[in-house]
Amino acid sequence: MNLNKLKQLLKNDEGFKLDFKLKLSLELESEKKEFVKDVIAIANTPGGRGYILFGIEDKTRMIVGIEDIPNNIEERIQQIISNRSVPPVPVKFEAKMINHKMIGILTIFKSMQVPHQMLQTGAFYVRRGSTTDKATRHEIANMLQQFGMLSFENVPCRSATLEELDFDLIDKHIGYMGSYKKQDKLVLSTLGIIAADFERGVYYPTYGGLLLFGKNPQNFIPQAVLEIQYASRIVAVTGNISKILEGFEEIIKQIVPISYPKAALIEVVSNAVIHRNYWNSAQFTSVSIKEDYIKVSNPMSYEYREVKEDRIRINPWLYSRLLIIQQKEKDFHFGIGLDKVKELFGTKEAVRIQTNLVEGLFEVCLPGTRTYET
Repeated sequence: MNLNKLKQLLKNDEGFKLDFKLKLSLELESEKKEFVKDVIAIANTPGGRGYILFGIEDKTRMIVGIEDIPNNIEERIQQIISNRSVPPVPVKFEAKMINHKMIGILTIFKSMQVPHQMLQTGAFYVRRGSTTDKATRHEIANMLQQFGMLSFENVPCRSATLEELDFDLIDKHIGYMGSYKKQDKLVLSTLGIIAADFERGVYYPTYGGLLLFGKNPQNFIPQAVLEIQYASRIVAVTGNISKILEGFEEIIKQIVPISYPKAALIEVVSNAVIHRNYWNSAQFTSVSIKEDYIKVSNPMSYEYREVKEDRIRINPWLYSRLLIIQQKEKDFHFGIGLDKVKELFGTKEAVRIQTNLVEGLFEVCLPGTRTYET
């Protein structure tokens, strides 16, 4: 790490990816345990590289420095981490002199093996602001999904039966499934709409199947609601994803000016409904419609960011199935992308994208209705 980078880190407050420690002490087992907890938490928290700076007072950011750094300290740190985390977190340790004080810098690299787990306790940790805490159930599931180890959409809903699926709707989009005979069940299972419990000889709808073809998926996925806030009203739109998007389109026809780029708004909401974190059962996807702005917020995945070529897509099974379904409709609008959304508003600056790590939300802010009033 160069000196300018270090100086910049020292100007920042502690947060999700930065921690200050007064001492580097790894003699006692309790010290090693707390050290590895912090390393695991930073590695498991969304974002790029993280850092722990030793020799800094955490409240004042005063540089105190550390003394007597062993020559083999990096090897020792890596051994401590390897013996206590599964899989081991990739790190690098270095020492830098600043203001005549020696600072220890532990770089925690972005890991592609998240989630990391404390071997001795079996716990997973994340950062909440400047503190280390145990990961919640949905945070762990979210991390597993992000790295391809678990997917919400393909998990069988064991509290539901196949009667919860609308087979007329399935037949409309897929064909010949009205009676769902044995061979039809095999096809539906292959498509990911249902899943088999071979030991019991029973089929269950998957959560993805319920979201796309359920009669009332909210009976089993209560978080699958689109909340619309406008004027002094709050409206909850329910049903399967197609019904939710149809309901949203009908509502905005009544409350958004005719000249407003509705296709762009529908695209943003469609992406929010599909790519939201369904492991998070505490939050809805919401649309706040105001004169000054329209904000679409959805519970984000472990990591949801834009890259040059495309966005990381969460729930890809849902996305691909709904894209095929929507292509059959006359008023096809789904899948135009955020770049096209920006074009429809005439300027890229009109669309703002932000992540709220504290609330766990991915937010897209669009121009308000006042801009398009005649």
